[in-house]
Amino acid sequence: MPYRARDIDSISRSVRKAVRQYLPGTDAGIRGNVLYVLQKAMALLFEPLEQRLEWLSKQQHLNSASDERTIEAHAAEYRITRKPATAATGAIEGTGQAGRTYPAGIRFLSANQSYVTTAPATADEAGAIVFSVTSEATGAATNREAEAEMLLADAALTPTLAEEFQVGAGGLGGGADREDIESLRARALDRKRRPPQGGSLSDYEQIALSVPGVVKAWAFRMTDGIGAIGLFFLFEGRTNRIPEAADVAAVDAALEAARLIRVDATPMAPVAVPVPVTISGLARDTAEIRAAIAAALTAMLFERARPSMPDDPFALSRSWIGETISGVTGEDRHILVVPAADVSFATGEYPVLGTVTYA
Repeated sequence: MPYRARDIDSISRSVRKAVRQYLPGTDAGIRGNVLYVLQKAMALLFEPLEQRLEWLSKQQHLNSASDERTIEAHAAEYRITRKPATAATGAIEGTGQAGRTYPAGIRFLSANQSYVTTAPATADEAGAIVFSVTSEATGAATNREAEAEMLLADAALTPTLAEEFQVGAGGLGGGADREDIESLRARALDRKRRPPQGGSLSDYEQIALSVPGVVKAWAFRMTDGIGAIGLFFLFEGRTNRIPEAADVAAVDAALEAARLIRVDATPMAPVAVPVPVTISGLARDTAEIRAAIAAALTAMLFERARPSMPDDPFALSRSWIGETISGVTGEDRHILVVPAADVSFATGEYPVLGTVTYA
């Protein structure tokens, strides 16, 4: 058990008892007595010491540690380090001069982010060309969905290239912010609670969670092959956290590098299924409360929902929705109209918040 600091009154009582024990015939509880003043001063001296002892006691355990460096040290004992910010990578498509080879280092722009080609590319006979690019900055803001527009940064340097390109079907993915400390704590605690077993489902989930940007993962046994493993995961910075093809490729590379004892492991993006919600009789119907309800429902789904799996179907409990709405500050009364019952999902489907309607 962590050490609990005593309050100043408890410390004072302990000092008075010690005075009576070691100085027979004296009483540090009598006002005006020099011992009374001394015991008060000693209590004030020991109070911050006890608080320090309580703080140090908490740092000894990963689940209660509050100092970031201490949490990082606990995690490092299991070779778990904080995931760094990473750059987005992928392919973009456009046109250039037929048959011409363009060098690496050509810069493109998209929404205040810059991207650079990483390898030479040659336009085909029709002029179509595909560049592999990586973002010059790091973070989730560098990811781009398929068909997003990319602009040539300096058309004067490569006048034979089109000024507008599009992100390829796989999107630009793999970009992630630096891992926050609570995510690191959760991964380290998960490693302690579910140690590696050379190919268990938890091993695959932990490998996926070690990839920058991955925030949740669920491994399951597939039915189309002996020993085959499927893996659904969520990726920060994407719409509803649903991964793009480039994010799937990043997780697949991590699984391949681990080479666990299985026939195959296939990472997959779950299919987002919007869950519409209709509320009537909202006692205090303001824009602030509506926004708070939407935010609370989104957070609840992230915390409690998961993809439906072949051997473990998922159903979203209607009571979770009502409970979440009732917990919003300022909400006094409501009637949940839709959904009218628990919502079931097919294999691979993942619930996300749909349109919230107020009747």
